[in-house]
Amino acid sequence: MGAVLNIGVIGVGVIGKSHVQAIMSQKNARVSAIADINEKTLKSVAETFKIEKCFTNYHDLLALKDIDAVIIATPPFNHAEITCDAAAAGKHVLCEKPMAMNSKEAARMVESCRKAGVKLGICSARSRLTAQSELAKKYISEGKLGDIYYARFTTIRRRGRPGIDILKESKWFLDSLKAGGGALIDIGCYDIDLALYLLGGLQPLSVSAMTFRGIADGIEIETKYDVEEHSTAFVRFKGGPNVLFETAWAANLNPYQEAILLGSKGGLRLNPFTYFSEENGRGVAISYDFGGERPPIQSLLIEDFVRACLEDRPPKTPGEDGLKVMQIIDMAYKSAKLGREVKIDEI
Repeated sequence: MGAVLNIGVIGVGVIGKSHVQAIMSQKNARVSAIADINEKTLKSVAETFKIEKCFTNYHDLLALKDIDAVIIATPPFNHAEITCDAAAAGKHVLCEKPMAMNSKEAARMVESCRKAGVKLGICSARSRLTAQSELAKKYISEGKLGDIYYARFTTIRRRGRPGIDILKESKWFLDSLKAGGGALIDIGCYDIDLALYLLGGLQPLSVSAMTFRGIADGIEIETKYDVEEHSTAFVRFKGGPNVLFETAWAANLNPYQEAILLGSKGGLRLNPFTYFSEENGRGVAISYDFGGERPPIQSLLIEDFVRACLEDRPPKTPGEDGLKVMQIIDMAYKSAKLGREVKIDEI
């Protein structure tokens, strides 16, 4: 592998196109080929970015010897198959979120890449690369929070259902057989991964969860719609804190996002970044203004993956943690269905 990583992008819809743009901003990477089953989309992206090698069958892209890595930006129902095929072809893989339809597929992806000796990065881990996350990780590693016993991650959209309110052409988001689930697997995966990153090396043990679909606003759906709009999941970790994840595509509430961590010595709120502690018997709150401009998170994600491949190191967005995310999601969906806590050996 040379000083420049040759990347193929499989799936060049809205998300895949953003990956192409992000790669174009890298000095040590280039888009060498693209693939998509939609010929109109394929042609449009090829012309826009002047990409010569274009395929409607991703196997043709994987057959190219000069491709070092691929980014998979297709719907999740074929993430596992494409990832395993790419690994067998000797290509490093950066896979869009959610990693897979379930934890069994995710485990197969991790094992295939391990056996092939290729890197596997997962895009649900992009939140690790924000300035707030980096500083929070530093505070935690320095012991400023003490023993962390509880955390809560909340992401609520007022109206942000893919296929209904946004990305209206992408109706597959609403079908569990194509998407794997709704709000939790789609956007909750970001919060779950961030918790795993900040809290470090945790092993999920059990989940107690509920889900809901039925926000009444006069919508008419002609396609299948069987995924949740809201989920709440309480997760127990081995030897670690308990964590609550609240996730909603739609809610009768203003948009709201918050991540808090509570420890024996201090607490953190990530946005706005605030550290809470006690000095001389008085409570203090220290805020941090990051200021300045940072590269878009998409560019940081691609930069890390490219460097991991060129430097032969694990990406900051590893497939092994992606597998844990999927295990938690599997337990949550089963818990919501059964109406009780579900342990990891039940999935």
